[in-house]
Amino acid sequence: MSHAGLNFRIGVFLILFCFVFGVAQVCHAKTVKIGFVYSGVTINDSSFNEMAAAGLHKLQKSRQVEVLARRGGFTVAETMKAINSLLSEGIKIIVINSSTYGKRFGAVALDHPDVVFVFVDTKIEGYPNIISIDYAQGMGSCLVGALCAWQTKTGRIGFLGGNESPVIMDFLQGFRKGVEYSGRDVRIDVQFVRKGMSDKGFEDPQQANYLAGRMYGAGADIIFAVAGLSGNGVIHAARKSGNLVVGVDSNQDYMAKGTVLTSMMKRFDVAVYKEVLAVLDGNYVSGNKRYDLANGGVGLTDMKYTKHLLAPGVLEKLNELKLKLVEGKLK
Repeated sequence: MSHAGLNFRIGVFLILFCFVFGVAQVCHAKTVKIGFVYSGVTINDSSFNEMAAAGLHKLQKSRQVEVLARRGGFTVAETMKAINSLLSEGIKIIVINSSTYGKRFGAVALDHPDVVFVFVDTKIEGYPNIISIDYAQGMGSCLVGALCAWQTKTGRIGFLGGNESPVIMDFLQGFRKGVEYSGRDVRIDVQFVRKGMSDKGFEDPQQANYLAGRMYGAGADIIFAVAGLSGNGVIHAARKSGNLVVGVDSNQDYMAKGTVLTSMMKRFDVAVYKEVLAVLDGNYVSGNKRYDLANGGVGLTDMKYTKHLLAPGVLEKLNELKLKLVEGKLK
């Protein structure tokens, strides 16, 4: 055999060896288990929980990741039970969807320094193994308020919140600011599915449907539904009455094409994907992460099914308002 032929065979052997060895390495790569504690009673809420879960599902497409979901319910005790269930299985990364109770779990992080906790929609600082993600929902809601004020034909619009928690009140404050910015004399009808801090307000579409029906009947022609799963009841009421509704958290425009004017998205999927990926890569930074209009953490949809309904000049005015918010010219 010639020297060239021998070198060729050796080269082929090395290529095959590297290929087989590489495949073996991939096949034996360790799957990372990630825990996900969702709030309320269902993960398929077309809103808060489903949006965060989408970020984890995206990770599964690029990394060897297995997601174990646990129902967090409505109380601290239920959420703690879900977290303990995941801890008992040795899971080292846990994502918790809980804006109401996040700050109460610092002690758990201290007891488990080898576990990284990612709290969504809350602000927690001072723990080396806690990443908290909060959103400038007031900025996004300011856009909604202005849009609704410019679009209303009756001069009356509505805000229907799931409860009266700080996050929902931040939505409402931004919404009011947007109406004020519009320069129009518009009346705002404010209702809540549940008073106080009850998270059940996010899981009662029947009550939300009833309240929305009353609001539409009283003259409101657009309602901003900030109520998680309950918002589905508002969308149904809007469709039945021939009025408009604004969705929240995820892109809900498709749920009633032409009826959902827009949705104020909180990009749980983007934030969860980004922060958990950093943990997997070993370069995460603990502490609070703020997602706002500037970094794409909140914002309106492209209004695919309703853009033709907008009054002349509204899109331009919305862009001007967004720029002022991003630049800090409007708080």
